[in-house]
Amino acid sequence: MSTTSSTDYQPLSNPAAGPSTWRPPAHWNLHNPPQPRKKIRTPEEDQIIAATSARVSQRLASDHALVRFPDVETPFTDKYDAINRLLPFHVFLQPHEDLLTSPDRKGKTKALSQEEQEIKETKFALECAKRRRRLMERFRKARIRSGREPSPHDQTIVLTQAIIEADRADLALLNTEVRSVRSELERLEREKRAAANPTRPYYLSQSQSNTAAPYYRGYPAYTYAQAYGVQPPSTTPASTNYTPYQTGVPIPVQLPVASLPALNQLGITPVPAASVPTDGQPPPPAVLRGSSANGTMLNLEINVSLLQSNQMSGLALILNSLMSRTAASTT
Repeated sequence: MSTTSSTDYQPLSNPAAGPSTWRPPAHWNLHNPPQPRKKIRTPEEDQIIAATSARVSQRLASDHALVRFPDVETPFTDKYDAINRLLPFHVFLQPHEDLLTSPDRKGKTKALSQEEQEIKETKFALECAKRRRRLMERFRKARIRSGREPSPHDQTIVLTQAIIEADRADLALLNTEVRSVRSELERLEREKRAAANPTRPYYLSQSQSNTAAPYYRGYPAYTYAQAYGVQPPSTTPASTNYTPYQTGVPIPVQLPVASLPALNQLGITPVPAASVPTDGQPPPPAVLRGSSANGTMLNLEINVSLLQSNQMSGLALILNSLMSRTAASTT
């Protein structure tokens, strides 16, 4: 068993033991490239080629002689003579490919100028495409990077705040326009109601008209305009006679300067007497006639017929609060 295996097995040669003796086959022909196949021509074709070559050589030789020794003394006799004497100079019109010092070995000429321009434009277009691809990749990576952050970017926060501020400014402008339009609508409706509904007379008792306070004058247009302070005892009985009072007449009122914000909240804005329109326009609800007590008290004239119900209620609350504070300070 061991003898058979030892005779059949042949160990492989070690490459490091010595140089290899393998050689490629001879028919591979690695060093000599194949020669092009020679075209087989007929004897008649060879004769035609030889005759053509001889005629071309003869004509070139005659043209060279005429060009080297031209007849410059004799003028042209006719057009044919001019052609025959000038035509030999065609030998100087050599093709550009024949004048090249290092022609292409493969027989190919250089590219034309148009083709070279197209090649340059194509190269530039390829560079632009590569640059665009790189920019798109950078933009995509930047978007992915900003989305992976746990908190929003600072620039995103600034842009969001700018957008919110712009929206707030637009909303404030719209609110201002809405308020102005609403006030104009209320004024028109108030004028329409004043023109449609005639003013009703209001009867004021003489006892109420005579009980005026020394500091504030009475308010005959309101039943709640009571006198404040200590009233002197009256010896005459109260008269039951009533005098009609028209609400269209402005009522003189004295109010402190601190009550102006409350009047403005009710929509009652005092207008100076110099600014009151006199050309047939409707008068304002409140007219400022002047001030007293070093500018702390304002003398106003309020036209009750031009006030709305909520404005009249608010004005009554202001007057009642002033009278209650005056009575409390007096007691």
